[in-house]
Amino acid sequence: MVDMQAAPKPTQPTQPPMTRAQKLRWYANQLIEEAVADEKAGNPDFAVKKYLNAADILLLLAKVEENYTAWKYYADTAEACQKRARMLIAAAPKEEAQP
Repeated sequence: MVDMQAAPKPTQPTQPPMTRAQKLRWYANQLIEEAVADEKAGNPDFAVKKYLNAADILLLLAKVEENYTAWKYYADTAEACQKRARMLIAAAPKEEAQP
């Protein structure tokens, strides 16, 4: 009888787990991508919420960042998200109060 053994699987180098800062940065980028998609789909209310959530996360990252270049990136990106949210809010049709 032939002994059939499975071929050994090649081991892939495992990546170290993401740090909290890396996870937050990834999540902020995901929120920005989703906000852009919501904007294109005609859902400015959802886009505003996602832009503002991303800005909050980026500002938290900037608060604890010691490297100026990274801090500047977080602060500038958060500012851009806030400006985009303000623009969407300003562009939204105003509902008139009914007496």
